[in-house]
Amino acid sequence: MGILYRKVGRKPNLRKAARSVLANALISTSESTRDEAKQFQLRLEQNISDLRKQLVAGTFEFPPARGVAARKPGKTTRRPIVIAPIASRVVQRAILDVLTGLPFVQSIQKKAWNHGGVKDGGVAKAIAQTYEGAIRYQYYVRTDIKDFFTQVPKEDLLAIVTKYTDDPEFDALLMRAVNVELDNLAELREHKDIFPLASRGVAQGSCLSPLLCNLLLHDIDEQLNTGGMMSVRYIDDLIIFAPNRSRALKGLKQLKHELKRFGLDAYDPPTKGSPAASAKAAAGETKKGFSFLGCDISPEAISPGKRARGSLLAKVDALCNKALTSQRHLKTGTSEPMTLASDPTLLSTLWRVSNTVRAWGAAFSFCTDHRIFRQLDADVAEKVGDFRRLWRAKTSLLSAADRQRLMGMSLLDDTNFDMLFAELVASRGGTRRT
Repeated sequence: MGILYRKVGRKPNLRKAARSVLANALISTSESTRDEAKQFQLRLEQNISDLRKQLVAGTFEFPPARGVAARKPGKTTRRPIVIAPIASRVVQRAILDVLTGLPFVQSIQKKAWNHGGVKDGGVAKAIAQTYEGAIRYQYYVRTDIKDFFTQVPKEDLLAIVTKYTDDPEFDALLMRAVNVELDNLAELREHKDIFPLASRGVAQGSCLSPLLCNLLLHDIDEQLNTGGMMSVRYIDDLIIFAPNRSRALKGLKQLKHELKRFGLDAYDPPTKGSPAASAKAAAGETKKGFSFLGCDISPEAISPGKRARGSLLAKVDALCNKALTSQRHLKTGTSEPMTLASDPTLLSTLWRVSNTVRAWGAAFSFCTDHRIFRQLDADVAEKVGDFRRLWRAKTSLLSAADRQRLMGMSLLDDTNFDMLFAELVASRGGTRRT
C-alpha cells in the first residue's frame, strides 16, 4: 500500500474531509442532501472509522450517484449534475486534499492565470486580473470551452496525475472516484445521454473535477500568457487580451489548436458576415467595455451584468409567487404546525427574499458602480410592496388568528399543552374552558 493511498485513509484526513463536505451539505437547497448530511454527522466518528477500515482493507466502493438534469435559466438545454452519497464525497475530498499536497500540483496552483477551483481563487480575483487586462491591452477575445466537463477525456486527466504519484492503489482509487455510475438512469430518460458515463467527461458536482481539469489546461494557460498576450481563465470561461485584433484572434486560434488534441473546442466570436454561434463568445476593443463572469467591465467601472441583474429579480419573483400560489392557508385551522424552513408564510418569504438579496450583493461586492445596486434595491422594494398587497388580499377573509399564523407568528393558543395537568385539575374540581 503506497504512501498516498495511506494518507487518504488516515482518520485526521477523513475527518477534515468530512467537515468540509458537511459544511456545504448541511446548507444544501436539497432536503434529501441535508437529511443525509445530518444522519452522517450524528455518527461522524463511527462513519469515519468505517471508511478507514474499508479503505485499509481495500473494500471501499463508490456507490452509484444520483443524476439531476438541471434546467439552465432561459435555455432548453440541461446541465448534468451528479450528486454522490455523502460517504463518497468524503473520500473524494480526502483524495483532493492529498492531491493538492503534491509539489507539482502546488506549483501549478500558484500560477495566477486560473482562478476557478483553486485555493485562494474566486470570481473577485479573476475580475481584478481581467480589469488589469482591460487597462493594459487594446483588444480582447472572450470564449468558453464547449461542453468542457462532459467531454474532457478521463484518460488524459488521470495520466497527468499518475505520472507523479508512483502509487498504484491511489491511482486505482482516483480512477474509481472520477468514474460516474448513476442509480436513476430510468428516471432521466431522454436526458441520460448528457451524463459522463463513458470514457469522456467528469462529474459536475465532484470536488475533484475542477482540479483535474485545471491540470489539463495548465500548459495552454502558459502559452496564452506569452508572446505579448495575457489570458484569464475561470474553469472553462476564458478571456484573451492582446495589443490588437490580429494578435488576439491568433491567440484564440492557438487555444482551439491545443484543445483539439483532447477532442475539445472553444466558441468563436462573431466576425464580419459570420454571427457568433453562441453568446459565450465575443471580441472587441477593451475601451468599449465587455462582459466576463457575469460582470460588465470597462476602464470606467465594474458592474453586475444584465443577466445577473435579471436573475436576481427573477428569484425574488419566484419566491413571492410561490407564497402567493401556495394552498397552505387552507390548512391554518388544522393541527399541522407552520415552519419557517418549509412553509411560505409572509415572514419566511420576506426572510428568503432578504437572504437572496444579501447573498447576491456579497457575490458582487467588488463592483464599483453602486448606482446599479440602488436601482435594484428600488426594483426589489417595488416587488415586495406588490407581494404584500396581494398577500393582504389573499388572507383578508381569514380570521385574525389564522392571519397571524400565515404571517409566520406563533400563537400561544397553539401551545402543545401538557394534558396530564388538565386531567389532574379536572379530576379535583374541573377546569375553566373558554
